[in-house]
Amino acid sequence: MGLGGLKPTYGALIIQAEAALVSSILYLMPWTAPYMLIVIAATVTIPSINRSIYSPSFQRQTAWVLLALSIMEALTGFAAGPVSSNLITAATGGLLTRGVGLELHLLLIDPLAFFFTLHIASGIGLALIRRGVRWTPIYTIVIPALLLLGFATVIYLDSLFFF
Repeated sequence: MGLGGLKPTYGALIIQAEAALVSSILYLMPWTAPYMLIVIAATVTIPSINRSIYSPSFQRQTAWVLLALSIMEALTGFAAGPVSSNLITAATGGLLTRGVGLELHLLLIDPLAFFFTLHIASGIGLALIRRGVRWTPIYTIVIPALLLLGFATVIYLDSLFFF
C-alpha cells in the first residue's frame, strides 16, 4: 500500500523513481539538464494515461511527496531561525542544530521545486484531458518544455543565492 492507503500503480512508481533520480542528478550535475529532457519526454509520451504523469494516482503521489517535503522544509526552517533554533535543537535531542537545519533547509529547495513543478504540470495535463483536449503535442512537447523551463528557472534563481 502507498501513502494514505492508495495503491500505487507500476507506471506511477516508475515515474516517481525517475523524478527522484532526475532531481538528484540535476542538483549534483547541472550540466546534465538537456539529457534529462529525454528521460522526461520518454515518460510523458507513454500512450496510456494510467502510466503517465497525467494520471490521478500520480497527482496524488506527488501531493504526498510535496506534503512530506513541505513539512521537512518548515521544520528545518524553524531549526535555522535565530529565535526558534534553540527550541528545535532541544526537541530533536541536539540532532537538528541551527547549522544543520540551515544546510538541510537550503538542500530541500530543489527537490521541493522539482516536485512542485511536476505536480503543476501533471494537474494541468489532467485538467486538459478531462476537458477533452486530445492534441498530442500539448502532452509530449508543450507541457514537458514548460516543466523543464520552470524547474530550470528555479534552479537558476536558487544558484544565485550561493554566488
